[in-house]
Amino acid sequence: MRRKEQRAAFASCHASVPATLFAGILALTMFCVQPVLVAISLMGALAFSALARGGRATLAGLRWQLPMLVLVCLANPFFSASGSTLLLRLGPVCIYLESLAYGAVMGALMVAVVLWFEGAAAVLTQDRLLGLAHGRAASISLVISMSAQLMPQMLRRGRGVEASLAACTAAGPCPGLRDRLTRESGQLMGWALEDSLERADAMRARGWESGARRTSYQPDVLCESDAARLCGIVLALAACALLAVAACAQWRFYPTMPSLLAWWGYVPYAALMFLPAGAALSERLRWRGLE
Repeated sequence: MRRKEQRAAFASCHASVPATLFAGILALTMFCVQPVLVAISLMGALAFSALARGGRATLAGLRWQLPMLVLVCLANPFFSASGSTLLLRLGPVCIYLESLAYGAVMGALMVAVVLWFEGAAAVLTQDRLLGLAHGRAASISLVISMSAQLMPQMLRRGRGVEASLAACTAAGPCPGLRDRLTRESGQLMGWALEDSLERADAMRARGWESGARRTSYQPDVLCESDAARLCGIVLALAACALLAVAACAQWRFYPTMPSLLAWWGYVPYAALMFLPAGAALSERLRWRGLE
């Protein structure tokens, strides 16, 4: 079991290294709407997903991701009928080549983002994220869990107050909408304040934020090699961001699309997008040689 875990990509480095890399890749993918850049990101995401999650899991995800791409591509001309190359006219709706191209690129971008998130989740497991965030992760998880618990309770109580007010007909005619909302919000606020005091007392009794900072076990230690990797990743992200800005500035979908030309700036961008797949492949070959 331990050997299988070590075969995962970026298992031998600090969690901040893959976290920084995937955050930068996701940012570049979401903000660079250019056909070549989106295609490179999509191919890199597919390659890494096949290595990190397995080919079967990747194909299972593509069963619903590819129809989503086609749907976005075909639906965009009906919402954005712009362009200069008319392909088809369906009554008052004109379908242009530029609208179809923009929809196809946006659909591929959505699929690439989903694949990158799935690949990042396979590498950045829960224990690595908790170790990366230290004590802040406990506070964030507490806030999220309490919100998920209290919101349905608040809605259920609101329906109960509304039903009780509607059933009390002996006090006179049914109040207007403004008066009814005022009474409901006042009752819900009173309940919320009472529950907040009870939960605060319960958390204080369990020692939450008692003043002494609790220590925690850190499975990863940031060493000099990890710091060097972080510096290299940050520099590569900055360089690719500049190249992506230059590529996006030369491209437009409307009213006409320019011709795509070969450009040397695509090579560093492709190297960055295929870096996770290369790391996963090298990690797998490394541990296979040690078996």
